[in-house]
Order: sequence, then C-alpha cells, then structure tokens
Amino acid sequence: MALSAIEEKPLCGSYVAPNQPAHRARISIWRGIATGLSVMALFLTLYAATYLPVPLCMHDMRSGTARDQGDGRIDPGQLFLRIPSTDRLREHLQYYTSGTHVAGINRTQAAYTRDYFEAQGVGAKIVEYYPWLNYPVDQRVALFNESTHIVEFEAGLKEDVIAGDSASEDPNNLPAFLGLSASGNVTGQLVYANYGTLDDFRALKAAGVSIKDKVVLVRYGGILRGLKVHGAERGGARGVLIYSDPADDGYCIGKVYPNGPWRPESSFQRGSVSLIQVYPGDPLTPGHPATKDAPRLDPKDAKSLNGIPSLPLSYRDAEPLLRALVGHGKNASEISDSWVGGLTSRGVEYWTGPSALSVNLLNHVDFKTTPIQNIIGRITGSEEPERAIIIGNHRDAWCAGASDPSSGSAVLLELARAFGELMKLGWRPRRTIILASWDAEEYSLVGSTEWVEDNIDWIRADVVAYVNVDAAVMGSEFGASASPIFKDLLFAVTKKVAFPGSNETVYDAWLRQSQGGLVSNKADLYEDDDGSYIDPSSAEHHTPPVRPLGAGSDYTPFMSHAGVSSLNLGFGGGLGTYHSNYDSYKQMTTFVDPNFELHQAITRVCGLVVIHLADDAVLKLSPTSYARSLAAYIRVLERQVAGHTAASSNGTVMKRFHRLRAAQRQFLTNAHLVEQSKHRLRTVYGEDCQMAGRRRRMNCRKLRKSINDRVSRLERHFIDPDGIPGREWYKHALVGPGRWLGYDAQVFPAIAEAAEDHRWKMLRQYEKRTAEIVYEAAWFLREV
Repeated sequence: MALSAIEEKPLCGSYVAPNQPAHRARISIWRGIATGLSVMALFLTLYAATYLPVPLCMHDMRSGTARDQGDGRIDPGQLFLRIPSTDRLREHLQYYTSGTHVAGINRTQAAYTRDYFEAQGVGAKIVEYYPWLNYPVDQRVALFNESTHIVEFEAGLKEDVIAGDSASEDPNNLPAFLGLSASGNVTGQLVYANYGTLDDFRALKAAGVSIKDKVVLVRYGGILRGLKVHGAERGGARGVLIYSDPADDGYCIGKVYPNGPWRPESSFQRGSVSLIQVYPGDPLTPGHPATKDAPRLDPKDAKSLNGIPSLPLSYRDAEPLLRALVGHGKNASEISDSWVGGLTSRGVEYWTGPSALSVNLLNHVDFKTTPIQNIIGRITGSEEPERAIIIGNHRDAWCAGASDPSSGSAVLLELARAFGELMKLGWRPRRTIILASWDAEEYSLVGSTEWVEDNIDWIRADVVAYVNVDAAVMGSEFGASASPIFKDLLFAVTKKVAFPGSNETVYDAWLRQSQGGLVSNKADLYEDDDGSYIDPSSAEHHTPPVRPLGAGSDYTPFMSHAGVSSLNLGFGGGLGTYHSNYDSYKQMTTFVDPNFELHQAITRVCGLVVIHLADDAVLKLSPTSYARSLAAYIRVLERQVAGHTAASSNGTVMKRFHRLRAAQRQFLTNAHLVEQSKHRLRTVYGEDCQMAGRRRRMNCRKLRKSINDRVSRLERHFIDPDGIPGREWYKHALVGPGRWLGYDAQVFPAIAEAAEDHRWKMLRQYEKRTAEIVYEAAWFLREV
C-alpha cells in the first residue's frame, strides 16, 4: 500500500484537541476542582518529602528538608524523585504505541505532545521542516529461472498477525521497507556476503567470488545497514537484501515472540539505509535547515544516499534464497565459521554463490518533500535564562515502536509533568530547560539535525548540554554513552536511584552488569591488550563503562556538529523485535517492563541529571575526567594505527603521537586548575556565594561564572571548523562515527582514517592539527 494514501487519524480515541468548543463550561468547572485537588496533593507530597522516611531511591541524597538550600529555594531533587508514576508512564506508552507513526504521517501525535507539555505549564510550539523522505509503494523479491521464467519462490514481505497483539493487526503497518532506499527494479544472480562488512566483501573477492551485477544477500549485524548497501554498490552490485538471521536475534538466542522476546520467523527489521556517517539530516540540504524555501541539491548529488535498491527480509523469506545457493561458489565455512548462521538447524547450508537461479528485487518508493514536526517545550530559567539544557527524544517510529522510541517519549512526557509539579510549588530552574520531541529521526536524525542547523549560533553560544532518551527501555541493562565530562555526574546520579526489584542502586547494577559480563553490547567497547574490554572514557576499571558517542541518535548534531556536550541514557539488552511490528505495548508489558519500574527508574535518572545541570550553582561537569579519558582514547588510537602499519612494537607507533600525548598532559594539568577553582569557591565563598559578604559577592559570582563557562563550553574547543576530511559536516576532532562503523564511535577519526588509507603524511598532519586543538582547549581552561 502506498503510504501517501493512508488516512491521518488520531492514534488515541480519547484525545480531543483543546480548541474544541464542546463542554467548555463543564471543563472549566472540572479544571477548578482538579486544581484544588492538585494543590492538596502537592501539599501532601511536600509534607512527605520533608517528614516521612526516605526510600532507597533517595538513600544517597543529602539529608534535610525540602527547603534546606539556605536561600528559600526548594530542593527539587528530593521532591522530584517522588513524582514519576508508573501508572502515568504506562498511559503515555499506551498512547504512543496505539498505532504506527512514521515520520511526516501523523500530525495528531505531534499536536498531542505539544498540548500535553502546555497542560503541565511548559510553553510549547510546533516547529516544521521540509525534508526529502520516501514511502513504500510496491515491493517484490522473487527467485526464478531466467531461461524458463518459472518462479521458484516469491517472498511474503509482510509480518504475521499475532493473536492478542493489536499492533500486529494495524492496517497502516509498513511492508518490508528501508528508509531513503533507492527506487529500482533489478534482476541478477544471488551472492551471500555474510554481514556485508568491508572485510566480508574483501573475503569474497579473495575467494574469487564477484558481486558485480549481482543481488547481494547479507544479514543484519556488524555494521549499519546503509554501509552494507554502500559496500555492495562499490563492488558493482545491482541490489541488496538484508535479512535477520536467527543466530543474531531469533530462536538461536531464546524463545521467539509471542512466547519470548526474540524475533519470530516472519519478522524483519525496517530502518534507514542513509549514509549517516557522511552527514545526517535531510539528504538535500546538508549544513543548512530544510525550510520550505531552502535551496536543495539535486538528489543524484546527495552524498548521503545509496544508489541501488534494497529491502529487508525475514529469515523465513531468506531461507529459500539461501537454499538456492547450496553447491554454488564456496561453502561459507571455508571462508570462516563466522559466516555460518543459525538456519543450519533447519538443514540450511551457507554458500556464497552466485546462484544458478536469478532474483528479482523490486523496490518502488515515492520520494517527496514532506513536512515534519518537532515539538519544542521551554521552561525559562530564573537566573541564567539565556543558558539552556535540552533533553530530547524522537517521536516517529517505523511501527508502534514501544521500545524505540516510545519508551523515551513516555519518559519525556512524565518529565514534563514532574517539572510542572515542581513549578506549582514555586520552583524555577536557574537555567532554561528545553524539552524536545523530534520527528523523522528514523530516516537519518532529520528533525534534530534540521533544528540544530537552524539554531546553530544560539546553540553554540548558550546551550550547556544535551540529554538524549531514545529507546529508554529495551531491557534491564543500564548503559550510558556520553562526553567524558559527564562521568562524575552520571555516577553520582545513578547512586541516588533504586534499581527495580533489588536492594541495589542503578549504579550498583550498572557496575555489576558491566563487570559480570552481562552487558550485551560489549562490541561497542574497545578491547584491551589482554582481551578484556575497557571503557575508553575511564582510565581505571573500577567504574561502569561510559562509551564515546557515535551517530546512533539525536545527540549527533549537538555533539559532533555544534560541540555541545551530550549524553545518551537508557536500559538496554536483548530485544529481538527491534523495528518490527512486534515492538509493541504487548511485548513491552509481557517481557521487558511489566510494572513500568524500569521506565520509572530511567525517568528518575534523566530528571536528576537535568535538574543538576539546570539548577546547580556550580555545574558538576569534570574536565579532569575528560582529560583522563583522552589518555585512554590515545591508547586506543595507537593500537588501531599499529594494526595498519608494519611497526614491530607499539613503542614505534606511540612516537608518532608524542604531540598528542604532550597536549593531553597539558590538558590534564589545566583541568586540575578548574578543580582548584571549584575548591576555592566552595571553601571561601560557598557554591551559592552564601558565605560571601556584600562586598565580596561580586568576586564570588565572577569566579563561579568563570568556572561554569569553562566547563560548559569546553566541548566547543574540540570542534575543527574544517571537519573530518571527506565528511566535513562532522567537526568533532576527538570522536565521531566511524567511516565503516556508522552508529559506533571512532576516536580521533581523521587520524584513524588516514591510517586506514595508509596516508602517513596526512596522518602526521592530522595528529599535529589535533594536538593544537587539544592545546587550545587546555589554555581555555586556564582562563578566569
């Protein structure tokens, strides 16, 4: 079905737009009653927070009453922890998962989000952009004999309806489809290329198997799906099919849905095949916002788009294709055992091909300029209104999207409600808080990227931090990816929040899971010399891992383009229904978070992070942690470069980075000066200048402003205006998405890519330039 023909309708039947004239008088009466009850409830909450015993989630909070800050201001942290409600979070998720909500399709949900913000006292507006997006019209995958034209197999390309799960029955559910995939109708012999990584294509070539003029079958995993298509296109392939193998997220892992959380045989993974590592956002307006009248590229000149058609497949539809390869080319195990998937349990052998039969791949999509809606809510700060903390998540989904992204959207609404409750008690944050609900993230981080490009001067001047809550609950394993400057704050906050169903804090569980080998995404970390996994953002092994940021979600334009310190938080783990019709409310409440206690815990963590950033007199951001992480980044880089050289020892490689190591040492020295300034402020004046007399208060405020400016603007100094060579939109010199990783992070990307290409002269130039950038950041920390 062409998506353009889908009728837009409210996702929740109980929602009525606030401008409807009916029953206004009765609504006013009930609002008056509700306000009275709300005031009474808030009084009871304040009383409880002041006098009742403190639960585990607050066990690490400083003792005292709700008004113990010494200046008449309430303690928002203590009060906030009691507000998030599992029942409200459940209601929010039910609304967001009540139907498919693809980018640009459901304006009703955007209006609902705006109106909910406003009902909590958070001023909000819809901000529209006009990117170039595509929607499915027709698709086909058929295996046939090209001589006789007899069709041997026709793929279903639809997911089964599962009784009891209404999300699987939605008539608006998408068929097999990949966002920003090229339209085309191609035919060729089939070749199997494992995960479709750069090494996999090299292995095929070494085995004497060509992909030129072929349709390539690859499985999900290893790298971003857009890079699989890109690698095949570079080798001359005509089209790409990406299937979900049961060894990766299906029955080989555990019971499949609806009997377990893993991917059933008809399920396929939708997603985008944009080349996000080149630039995110609207493909036709890189570097500037996609406003209605913006100048646009010709689509053939858009470097973030692949040029050959592609489709996702279920392993039920992939099985006949794999069987057609048996006996043709090389047995995959001859290349590597890692090329053999889980369908061997069904008697399938994995061969490379090319097949004797041909495959027809039809991907007919409709590209058009489509309006999308971001929702921007604002709580204006009381003392530093020009400085802002932004917390955001995307709202669009390929399907119902319970985990991705609607768990994060539920958290965002509950944060708006919690902040609204605090404001009713008279609280106002020192700094402005912005709540952002982005659209079209799934295509290529479009909504957030266009907004950042539209507001780049203000963002670089005044935004303190960006907090991302995409896919907030996908399992029970807490994880964080962030600028290293947040490390101390993250550890402090997670020690204040209970981990559901235990006597642990979130910090305790985070540390236990990472040390005990329970964290499922170890591949995102770097491997130490002894084979163990280390956290590049921590020089020591006694704290949980805080991974560097790549390009996996809406933090990307803030961190990598604007130089705003960013972090991404959530509960992860195994979820086999990712980007399928089965990532549903039913699946969430059956296998992931039945009582919504994980939703409540992540709401508390995110809320406390935002409250600290928005309300602390002195920002709890640590340049010392950054400096120590930088040393670990350099060690990672040296190991990576060693793999691309004929050097006989790491010592030989390390000499190449003596400038970078010296710059890091200077950076650490100057970071300690900031800590000394913080100590002087606390001991001489008090963080809120409460120990300073009238004459000394100006000096205190000047010192405090200097500290806050240095730690909040430090990230800007790692921005290289020239950008990463070949990918100039990405401007962070220390970290960015890997050229052949996509979502995952690469430290010192310009240097690492010069090594990959064996451009040693350029490597030395990039190392010198990066060292200069680190020195400049170090001297910035000395400014008072």
